[in-house]
Amino acid sequence: MLLALALTLAGAAVLAPATEAATVLARGKDVEVTQEQLDEAFINLRATLAAQGRSMSEAQRPTIERQLIDKLALTQILLGRASEEDRKRATDKVAKLIDEQKTRARTEARFEAQIRASGLTPENFRKQLEERAICEEVLDRELRPKLGVTPEKVRSYFDQNPAEFRQPERLRLRQIVLTLKNASGGDLPDGEKAEKRKLADRLRERLGKGEDIATLAREFSDDPGGRERSGEYVFPVGRMVQELETAVSGLKTNEISPVITTPYAYHLVQVAERLSGELIPFDSVTNRIQIRMELEATQTLLPEYQKQLFEAAKVEMLTPAK
Repeated sequence: MLLALALTLAGAAVLAPATEAATVLARGKDVEVTQEQLDEAFINLRATLAAQGRSMSEAQRPTIERQLIDKLALTQILLGRASEEDRKRATDKVAKLIDEQKTRARTEARFEAQIRASGLTPENFRKQLEERAICEEVLDRELRPKLGVTPEKVRSYFDQNPAEFRQPERLRLRQIVLTLKNASGGDLPDGEKAEKRKLADRLRERLGKGEDIATLAREFSDDPGGRERSGEYVFPVGRMVQELETAVSGLKTNEISPVITTPYAYHLVQVAERLSGELIPFDSVTNRIQIRMELEATQTLLPEYQKQLFEAAKVEMLTPAK
């Protein structure tokens, strides 16, 4: 949890050993950041942003590179402070996370394709997760006692911000999603789209004959999370893709829609329930509020914590990044 804040930029970098002739950009006790490591971090970050449809301008590069150098140095320091228990907990967390993602992807090949679409190799993906998890354990162990987030403060935040925890009117849907996008977010070829449409039409016929949409969603839906939930989703009214919003607004409860086309997929939808707006119970959001308050407290503490670590390690910036 704390790591997401501390290593936002360095998260795209896997620390590689320096080569003998490497240009050193920062050095300290058990710390050495090289131009090669910075270049790799920058390339990985740019690839990750591109996979998300984002970019950075050349004017931003000097600032981002300096931040990356700081974060690469911080990562090395945190890894050096990790205990065997920190590493064991991190390894267990990463193994569990990867198993969950493989299950959602359904096949090993699809899992690897999703990783490569984000600009990483499977090996670097695992290393990145392991570094993040180890650093997270160190930060959690060293900073959590100083955060001051108590149950009383969490309850007070909830009581003082009721509008934040009021559910809007919602629709509980069951749907089958047949995606029109590939793993990297691009459009499928026309031939594959046509096959998806034929499948959507066949499934609509089966639903019209009385087959259960939840059963068909578990078998045919392209959305891994939707399959796990037997096609069930809850959407706030007014927050869905426009084509889907318009189509379901006129459906009666338990009525099956015709095939709905959005820019992203073909959908077959059943409205299971219309839910009125209401205040979310405190117990349901306690953890969410605590995480938010801890992140905010961490953001306040982190600059001084990093400064202390850099001073203790005698970190010096030696050569400006190119």
